[in-house]
Amino acid sequence: MITIENLEKTFNSLSKFNLVLASFFFSLMTLCVKSIDQRIPIYELVLFRSLISLMITIFIINLKNINPWGKNRSLLILRGVLGTLALVCIFYAIRNMPLSISTVIQYTYPIFISIFAGIFINEKIARNIIFALIIGWIGILVILNPSQLSNINVEIDNISILIAFIGAICTALAYVTVKKLSFTEDVYVIIEYFPLVSLITLLPIVVINWVTPNWNELVWIIGIGLFTQLGQTFLTIGLKNLPASEASTINYLQVLFGSIWGVLFFSEMININFVLGASLVLLGTIISTTKLTKRT
Repeated sequence: MITIENLEKTFNSLSKFNLVLASFFFSLMTLCVKSIDQRIPIYELVLFRSLISLMITIFIINLKNINPWGKNRSLLILRGVLGTLALVCIFYAIRNMPLSISTVIQYTYPIFISIFAGIFINEKIARNIIFALIIGWIGILVILNPSQLSNINVEIDNISILIAFIGAICTALAYVTVKKLSFTEDVYVIIEYFPLVSLITLLPIVVINWVTPNWNELVWIIGIGLFTQLGQTFLTIGLKNLPASEASTINYLQVLFGSIWGVLFFSEMININFVLGASLVLLGTIISTTKLTKRT
């Protein structure tokens, strides 16, 4: 008989593959956000996402019969606030620039996460992780080069870039918070606080500025909720079993997934410079998953 406990054991055994799955599902979430008409406000999309995720998570928590409020409530609330800010910024960036570019900017967060992990949870960064971060960052710079953007006829305003980077910083802080919480809290309690805080903070704004989605938009909105929930689950499990800095480099894969969706669904242009940058990002991911053996 399949139970939540058996599924958790299976997911834990997947190790780093959890983070590959997380990147894939998060990329599908960005595809859904990009596909929705701009008449639906960003904060309404985040609220719908939070509502769907919260219902699924509470259902699982009830099945497991655990305390839904957790132990370190202040840190759990902080995780929710950081996640909400990050998601609003990410959704804004996705809507206001090419999907491939917005994903690239979002994935500058491993640089920040390595710094924050060293400051707040005293993680030591192995040599292969340092190499992976450097190579991945070079790849991102190649993709964001001004001449590269000009070659693919893309113009991005500074406000969108700034908001995208704020989203990356909030994402990094949220990752470190999740890692710290994973030592004492159940995975689903950590996941629960993200949509709970989002729902509480955004509900008044959404009610005042409500826009009724049509059936087509509703399908994409449900997709946002489901894919984000799957991504968040695999991400939280992955962070529980890996150092935050190593996990962040694996999640560079979302850059590749996002670029594929951009080409297939939104006719975004990909040239040799983008391929080179994406290849460097993938190389960084491969290096991060290679264990260094110690000489005796």
